[in-house]
Amino acid sequence: MNARHALPSGERSPRRRLLAMDLANADLATVGEAMSTLIDETSLSHEDRVQLLGNALVMEALRPFWIDGRSPGEAHRMLRGADPELADAVEALAPMLLSRAEARDTAERAVAEVESLLGAV
Repeated sequence: MNARHALPSGERSPRRRLLAMDLANADLATVGEAMSTLIDETSLSHEDRVQLLGNALVMEALRPFWIDGRSPGEAHRMLRGADPELADAVEALAPMLLSRAEARDTAERAVAEVESLLGAV
């Protein structure tokens, strides 16, 4: 950090505060602060941040059930039995997350194709 961007005396950068946190014994608010700090340190767009957090929610909701070779559908059925409200949230998010991921993949393929065509000229 250069002098122009230096923090006032005694203050630590967000990155240093994050590294100093005892996350193994942290409460919900502290972990939330750490997650916010981590995301703020990235160059991800707002849309990408939402995609990241949505994916994380779906994966964490299914994690206890998506083991021992179970399919995503089996894991979701088990989640529904254990926590119907969370299963509803996953069902609501999953189509949006999937369509955004597919749109991003399609756009990346299109850009690669255009670059390939331009390189051939």
